[in-house]
Amino acid sequence: MASQGCIDLIKYFLFLFNLLFAVSLSIHVFKLPAPPYMSFPVFSYFLVIGGSATMSLGFIGCLGALKEVKCMLGMYFFLLSILLAAQIVGAVLLFTQWTSFESKVEEHVLHLIESFGKNESNYLNFEKTLDYVQQEIHCCGWTGPNIWVEAPCSCYHPINNTQNASNSYEMCDCNDIRPFSNYTTCDIYQKGCRESIREWLDENMLIIFAVLLAVMAVELCGMTLSMCLYRWTSLDYSMLMQYSK
Repeated sequence: MASQGCIDLIKYFLFLFNLLFAVSLSIHVFKLPAPPYMSFPVFSYFLVIGGSATMSLGFIGCLGALKEVKCMLGMYFFLLSILLAAQIVGAVLLFTQWTSFESKVEEHVLHLIESFGKNESNYLNFEKTLDYVQQEIHCCGWTGPNIWVEAPCSCYHPINNTQNASNSYEMCDCNDIRPFSNYTTCDIYQKGCRESIREWLDENMLIIFAVLLAVMAVELCGMTLSMCLYRWTSLDYSMLMQYSK
């Protein structure tokens, strides 16, 4: 009796765990506003894939736990293990190959700066990304404003520090005018984006690391519960047909 009570506790806890996980993450994914620098098709694909994967994983976990279907519990454990392994491999590769990754990013950014404003269709979305980054983190160019032949409007900010920097486009009368000419009320950011990004990472590395650990801990918890329920349940794949009738 105690053993059956323990199994029931794990079953319903795993069900609620997956239900809350699937619903909360899906709501955040589907309600996530599109960043201004990301093209609509790319963001749409991201929402569809992310939302579908989340709902599918949650559905498999919920049904497998509630009905004690061993094949679904095994599939849920397998998919979670793949996801966890991918996160670990990605984190290790990013940590060990950071220098190579940074040099590749620098190479692409410098190439983008050279082609900036030439209306090349392949780079329009990346230009929006660069404008967004420069405006949001208050930087100019990769290493500084000197890298630009003609710095774009996103490099400029109001000279009056009391003004809201987030509205610098309107205050500096940018409106995608190139080259920039309103030097009387606006000044250029002197810090390069590489330095600003490094500073942001240094300031938030602990938070990023804690979030990653929390996510992996949640996934590991789900894997453990599903495997415990898988081993203790007496149902097999054939029982799925009975519940479908």
